[in-house]
Amino acid sequence: MATYDSLISTGNVVLHPEYLAEIFSSAAEQSVVLRLGRQLRNMTTRELKMKVSTALPEVYFVGEKGKTQTFPADALKQTTKSEWEDVTMYAGELAAIVVIPNNVFNDADFDVWGEVRKQIPTAIAKKVDEAVLYGTHAVDVPDDWSDGILTSMPAENTIAVGELGDIYDDVLGDGGVFAQVEYDGYDVTGIAAATSLKSKLRGLRADSGAGMPIFMQSMQAAGDYTLDGVPMVFPKNGGFDASQTLMIAGDWDKLVYSIRQDVTFDVFTTGVIQDGNGAIQHNLMQEDLTAVRVTFRMAWALPQPAMASGVAISGVAYPFAAYIP
Repeated sequence: MATYDSLISTGNVVLHPEYLAEIFSSAAEQSVVLRLGRQLRNMTTRELKMKVSTALPEVYFVGEKGKTQTFPADALKQTTKSEWEDVTMYAGELAAIVVIPNNVFNDADFDVWGEVRKQIPTAIAKKVDEAVLYGTHAVDVPDDWSDGILTSMPAENTIAVGELGDIYDDVLGDGGVFAQVEYDGYDVTGIAAATSLKSKLRGLRADSGAGMPIFMQSMQAAGDYTLDGVPMVFPKNGGFDASQTLMIAGDWDKLVYSIRQDVTFDVFTTGVIQDGNGAIQHNLMQEDLTAVRVTFRMAWALPQPAMASGVAISGVAYPFAAYIP
């Protein structure tokens, strides 16, 4: 069992590889970004940035049918894709803090480190989702990171509740959330949605409230929420802000990320923890608390390439759209 003295004595350490794999496996299940986005190779401890084109495998035919090849020009294997050629990911530092009352360390039956390992993935998932989904709308976003999905989203890609009629038209109708993604030549592969949207979907009926529910096939079985065959994820880590978005839908394969291999944790017994507005949430010394801070580095990228097909109404291709309050 981890005691107070043993945890304090650890100071600043690098997590063992098996702990790292366990933490990020759990975090990936709880984070909509890590779950739906595309993970590239891990960055080494010496890498601060990575060209995306060097990490994405692409397959090409070598040479052309009926053409005599001249070495080396015609035999060179191509390694990049145009939309990723100039995209670089920067490893930004993020920290997740877990606060534990000191008196729990004296409980011989309480596995402190085991409980910390359970809480860390949730804290990581929340911080990643806040920063990637909302960007500058969130707090503590690394300076070298992109602005975030919502911050970079063109205005016409946001559809307000009731803008086109009911929820069905707002989301699936012509000009709705899905349509904004499709106008730019992308397919919606996943949806992140606020839990509060569940009841609104359950309430939609085929005939003005008297007909059969549109999205619920059975009132006895657990609801499997999909829209037009696209799975919906309802994040529960606190990183999805329903006051800003009810739904973010898009082509999640266009969002790529990489994790640096070095993850450390620090233990603090004094100091204060503040929120984004500067308000003190905890005073460790006065409240007899211990804070475990996990620091890790992650990079992500979302290109804005030329469209695969069609012409963007705004002239800007963007693979995501949002349903907003």
